[in-house]
Amino acid sequence: MTKKMSGGKMKHNGNFTQDLKFSQEAEEYTVNKLKEKWPKTKRVEGNFKGYDIVIPEEDWKIEVKLDRKTLITDNLFIEYESRKHPSGIKTTTADWWFYYYNPEDFKECIRVETKTLKKMIENKNFKEVPGGDKDSSWGYLIPIGEFDTK
Repeated sequence: MTKKMSGGKMKHNGNFTQDLKFSQEAEEYTVNKLKEKWPKTKRVEGNFKGYDIVIPEEDWKIEVKLDRKTLITDNLFIEYESRKHPSGIKTTTADWWFYYYNPEDFKECIRVETKTLKKMIENKNFKEVPGGDKDSSWGYLIPIGEFDTK
């Protein structure tokens, strides 16, 4: 199951420190939106790789991702390796991925169950490309059309 979610504001900058700040803003925005339905929703603080947000009422864990290039390439970059170590989709323990892809705000978001995303990757031959900070990561390019964004 995939869905779009709408809302907030994100600035554009290629700097890692700024990207981290934007990621944190996206996580806070997501927490605030989810709290409307699930008041106990909270961010996981610190450098934790399994997931970013927990919704105790549902026992769900959420991973939040951002990508400024999706609107240019029409693809989502799903990382699986960073600096020659497994990461992203290969190491997540999240139940859901929220993937923001509008460089100006948080209006464009694909929500997809992690198991669905993993099955898509397993069943299709998506292109693998370098990306991330100075191309130090590898990921799958998944056309946005693969997701039901209604």
